[in-house]
Amino acid sequence: MRFYILSILLLFAFYPSRGQQRLDLKRCREMALEYSKQMAIAGKQKEKAVWTKKEYGANYFPKLSASGFYLYHQKKQEYKLDGGYLPTYVPGANGSLQPNVVMGADGKPVVGTDGKPVFHEYAYLPDIPISLSLRGAYMASVQLQQPLFMGGKIRAAHQAAKFGEELADENIRLNRSEVLVELEQAYWQCVRVGELVTVARKYKSVVNELVKNLEDAQQAGMAPVNDVLKAQVKYNEALLQEQQAEHGHKLAQMNLCRLVGLDLNTALELTDSLSATVSPATLALPDELGQRPDYNMLEKQVEMKRKEVNVTRADFLPQVGVSAGYGYGGGIKLNGDDSRAGSFSAMASVEIPIFNWGEGRNKVRIAKAEEEMSRLNKEKLGEMMRLEIAGNRFKLTDAQTRVGLTESALKQAEENLKVSRDQYEVGMENLTNLLEAQAQWQQAWSDWVDAKASLKLSETEYLKAIGKLE
Repeated sequence: MRFYILSILLLFAFYPSRGQQRLDLKRCREMALEYSKQMAIAGKQKEKAVWTKKEYGANYFPKLSASGFYLYHQKKQEYKLDGGYLPTYVPGANGSLQPNVVMGADGKPVVGTDGKPVFHEYAYLPDIPISLSLRGAYMASVQLQQPLFMGGKIRAAHQAAKFGEELADENIRLNRSEVLVELEQAYWQCVRVGELVTVARKYKSVVNELVKNLEDAQQAGMAPVNDVLKAQVKYNEALLQEQQAEHGHKLAQMNLCRLVGLDLNTALELTDSLSATVSPATLALPDELGQRPDYNMLEKQVEMKRKEVNVTRADFLPQVGVSAGYGYGGGIKLNGDDSRAGSFSAMASVEIPIFNWGEGRNKVRIAKAEEEMSRLNKEKLGEMMRLEIAGNRFKLTDAQTRVGLTESALKQAEENLKVSRDQYEVGMENLTNLLEAQAQWQQAWSDWVDAKASLKLSETEYLKAIGKLE
């Protein structure tokens, strides 16, 4: 038996325990932002927007390209130009060449049996063989292209990409505020439940002391058994409340660990406590919509839609460009001679759309309609955001009032418990009233803790609503 107990003690002595983490709100915010997958996605979206802007910006500059080909064709192409007798010409009186035809007595050319004029002399052209070989034909070229005017499409697309980058910045701010709201909700919930554990333990201690006093009095014959049983029932309820509070505290800690990237079973010690006040500077902050990242995102979307109208219109405007290139090729042999050579070329091109059955006009109208829809959506959501700001401000002031009322109720409950205890000790009040006073005191304390936690959360939500949760 001793060996068994010793083994258990040694096991616990050498079992690796999880170290307790001491954290404050600032450190938790940093850890949550660093660990958040949501922030990582927003960062990649910003990175994408930056590269997209650079991609469209590259269209301002010339594009250099190289191309080439190689061809091997096994069979030679054999051709023959048929020869024959060709007519001859002699210089005329005016120096120009005249057909060397035989003239008749009538002064007209003599015509042969085939109906053609008869010449004094004929030149003989033998057959000409032609051999074309493509065994190893090749060509390489370099070309430079520069757009001069594309209907404003390049500029409009680049400006739209700039707005896209700014939108990505606001998206990072929005995701940051959402991560911080979730983190602070979890943090203050953990602090709240921790204080409720203290309340439950204090209440259990008070009820336990009463049970012990009643048991001693009952043994001395000064208290009935019924009073002892009533107090024990309350003590059992206090035990259950303490257990529920401890379990709630553990779950709250696990949720906070999940957000900051710690192991769920890590024990936490939070250094911040619930405050009963809010800084006056919080309510004095400006509440313009321009501070909110989501509202700025709506404005950027409207600007992007406006640039998309220009991009669409540019497709149906004249487009001008120039290109220059140099090529070198060879390997094409004609009758055994290789025709390798290099050459320079330059070209200017102009494309002017003339008639497309209203396609361009209709596409521009569609783009303008989308721009107007985006603007109206911004106005609609802007009104909802104003309502959200007003609602959160009212909620914050209500939470301040609730803290004051619950604090006053707690003081009254403490005084009521003191009076009830004093009167019970001198026999002027029954046990039921004392137990009720204890329960009211415990409930008032819990309400005060809840009110302070609600105040912190209301402050966080108000700062997010006005775009100042940084």
